Amino acid sequence: MKGKNICNIFAASDRSFARRLLDRARKVGRIEPCSIRLDQPDDRSILVNLGACYLPNTDNAIYVSLTVLSDAVVVTNEPRDASGLLGREDFEQMTSRALDHPDGHAPKEMKLIRLKGLSGVVNSLPKDKSDELLGEIGSVLRAQSLAGNGAARLSDEEFSYMAPVKGDSATPESLTRDLCGVMSAAGLDDDIRTNVMSFELNTGNLDQDSIARALSYALTNFCHPDNKPPKASLEESLKEAMDETVQHFDSIRNLIDDNNFTLFYQPVVSLETRKVHHYEALMRFKDGRKPFDTIRMSEQLGLVQDFDLAVAKKAIETINLHKTVSIAINLSGQSVQDEAFRNNLRQLLAPYRMTTKLLMFELTESSAIEDLEAAGKFLKWLRQSGFGVCLDDFGAGAAAYAYLRRFDVDFVKIDGPFLREAKENPRQRALIRSVSVLCKELKCSVVAEMIEDEETAKLCKALGIEYGQGYLFGKPRAEIVSAKEPVAARRSGTVESWG
Repeated sequence: MKGKNICNIFAASDRSFARRLLDRARKVGRIEPCSIRLDQPDDRSILVNLGACYLPNTDNAIYVSLTVLSDAVVVTNEPRDASGLLGREDFEQMTSRALDHPDGHAPKEMKLIRLKGLSGVVNSLPKDKSDELLGEIGSVLRAQSLAGNGAARLSDEEFSYMAPVKGDSATPESLTRDLCGVMSAAGLDDDIRTNVMSFELNTGNLDQDSIARALSYALTNFCHPDNKPPKASLEESLKEAMDETVQHFDSIRNLIDDNNFTLFYQPVVSLETRKVHHYEALMRFKDGRKPFDTIRMSEQLGLVQDFDLAVAKKAIETINLHKTVSIAINLSGQSVQDEAFRNNLRQLLAPYRMTTKLLMFELTESSAIEDLEAAGKFLKWLRQSGFGVCLDDFGAGAAAYAYLRRFDVDFVKIDGPFLREAKENPRQRALIRSVSVLCKELKCSVVAEMIEDEETAKLCKALGIEYGQGYLFGKPRAEIVSAKEPVAARRSGTVESWG
């Protein structure tokens, strides 16, 4: 090592980070030990703690210590991308744990950083250049963060990190200068606007659950498209979160109790004959609120089970009115694993056994299912009772394949964006074709959603998909016009989902 650049002993992806750590030691005198990886000839890096202090004496030396960390005691989270930073969920968990330390050892401050315009720049650059840019941004934030790994990329343009417990914390002005230096070096001086704010992590008398809730609320607001600025501290964020939660709960509870929503019906047709097979029931609210946001909030507040029951009642009324119309309604993953909901739905369905062939249930992936065994038994009961079961949003998340392995279903619905990518992407087409083949082996049919033109309809048929849904065949309507022929329409922005 003698005579070599010390940064070169670290893994290539951490060298910029190491350089910034040593620069920080020279500026502030010392750094807290930070996790970093040493380079090795066999491509296996060794995790170490890097400590450094600067003594401004005659030789102005930086003294470095490296402590090898045993894999048995190291808990690491995978970085989100080339930035080397954590994802939001891992960051929230790490911060909550850090704040649980005894007084004097917990971080006191968090920095929130927005790089406006970054997502457009990253998408326009070649991958190696965008990875390099993200790596430099990540190095700046990691070098300022607690233990060198308390930093995260929260979303495409929002970042955060926990400041070290001891030592000087970077001011918003100095951090902005460092980030602007990265942009300038990449020739992006005017493309990205930097905004840095400080957030106090004073927990007062908050318990661990309250800390986690306040933290999640603050970061959600910061990453929201409306860019709502968070409160200045955890305590203030928690109070606002609790007040807002009570308002949302009362509002959604009133929606359900007053039956203040309607169902719109969108046809699902056979791609071969273009005849309507069934209709999907989609929620619409009389006050104009967004269905997706309302349903997600009802899941968070534990009210989605009541919503799902209310929708089932309305769908049964429509079936009894039309007699021969088949309707599919959505069930949240949260509902099917709730015992009280399962019992209530069984009681609701008991008097309507004549409708079993006309009522279907679409299991959505908006809320992850943890109790797969209980959910699987309930879905099996629905099918044995004669109700159809569809696995919704296939391709939207990682859980879809796990559900398909565990649950017997009659239909699998391909997620719209997943299908849209297949028009230009051969790999996506191959994946969808393989899903079609798999479903045929499992004796279930495939439905494609968001079909808006004949080109997409023909592609779906070529990929082995049997049924289609989308504006090509008809938009959602408050009334079922015909059980035979769909009414085509052009999309104007309505989201085709139960949310």
